[in-house]
Amino acid sequence: MHDNSIKLRIQAINEINDVLCGKTHKENHFKNKLIKSLVSTSLRRLGEIQFYINSYMKKPLKREHNLIKANLIIGITQILYMNIPDYASVNTSVEIAKINSPHHVKLVNAVLRNIIRDIKSNKFKQAEASINIPNKIKTRWYNHFNTKDIEKIMQQNIIIPPALDLAISKNEDIYQWKKNLKGEIFGENNIRIIKPSGKIEDLYGYNKGKWWIQDYSAQLPAKILISSVKDNPEIIDMCAAPGGKTAQMINYGANVTSIEINKKRAEILKENLKRLNLKSKIIIDNAINFKSKLPVDGILLDAPCSSTGTFRKNPDIPWRIENDNQFVKKLFNLCKTQKMLLESASKSLKIGGTLIYSVCSLEIEEGKNQIIDFIKNNRNFSVKPILKNEINIKNKAITKEGFIRTLPHYYKSKGGIDGFFIARLIKKN
Repeated sequence: MHDNSIKLRIQAINEINDVLCGKTHKENHFKNKLIKSLVSTSLRRLGEIQFYINSYMKKPLKREHNLIKANLIIGITQILYMNIPDYASVNTSVEIAKINSPHHVKLVNAVLRNIIRDIKSNKFKQAEASINIPNKIKTRWYNHFNTKDIEKIMQQNIIIPPALDLAISKNEDIYQWKKNLKGEIFGENNIRIIKPSGKIEDLYGYNKGKWWIQDYSAQLPAKILISSVKDNPEIIDMCAAPGGKTAQMINYGANVTSIEINKKRAEILKENLKRLNLKSKIIIDNAINFKSKLPVDGILLDAPCSSTGTFRKNPDIPWRIENDNQFVKKLFNLCKTQKMLLESASKSLKIGGTLIYSVCSLEIEEGKNQIIDFIKNNRNFSVKPILKNEINIKNKAITKEGFIRTLPHYYKSKGGIDGFFIARLIKKN
């Protein structure tokens, strides 16, 4: 067996093992296409795959056997969802078992061969796609989403690859960029590539600095803020990296102060703005402790959150949550941080100024409930409803309160969008 082939699959198995152990989400940009495909596909189908593993075993594997389980997951992914010969899928999994878990070689071999046997004899029982969202998240969502929306979210999350949005500088010819990028115009100043491939750096015009990567939903908060303030406003971007929202607002003529607590992410912010030939005052600090010397016209708070609206791009997140016994505590801490950031923002905003709060989360505690609590405790702020004719988004994304709540299956035929919550607040006195 080719050593490199084994090494690549072991990297994929280790990543799946991290997820099964509930380790914290991290940004993974696998350069190797095989690893990227194995990990992405297996995580999007993990509910199904775990159903198959349990169906072909007398006893479920215990948590201490997650590495064996991860090997089976990658093996089944190759057999069911990838264009890899059955014999190669089995042989590599067996060879890896000899390295990682020599006492379970026969088990790995038997499970995979029995699945192949049943597929060929038409006895293989297909799992329901609904089990690809884990129970912990699904149970939470049933409290504030209808069943049809949850099913549509599940279906959207298994689509590979997720669509790619490129925000185009407002002074550029959008039709020319549509042609150059071989994409389609999707909303204002945005080109969508429905089936992206290859490296971002290889896309046309990367070095020209006329576009940046930013999901369509993620573009909405800055667009709403810019439409709500005077020309050439003074704006604070409270959690600025990687810089898409800062770039948007500078692009529309704002003077932006960008705050970022993480030094590495601040460097990414600097590099992204440099590529785009844009300038911002960047402050490396905890935005909770920051107070502007002079009150500003607008503040954009895209707060740290559980990121449960980004499953279509980060399929590991729901399974890390499912396997993390500390999730409820972590969610509570995130909500506490969001509350402190809102309080901090309120102190730097001038009277009549606009505060946009957003999270890429589908959890009600981080969205609607967070804003309701803030308004109760800060009577000098009020919600200014976002109107249906004010922003280019589906009408059903506007809630009765005037918030925006996007769901991943919106614009399904075009590849979906990230799940976001957005609220607009005005400082009255």
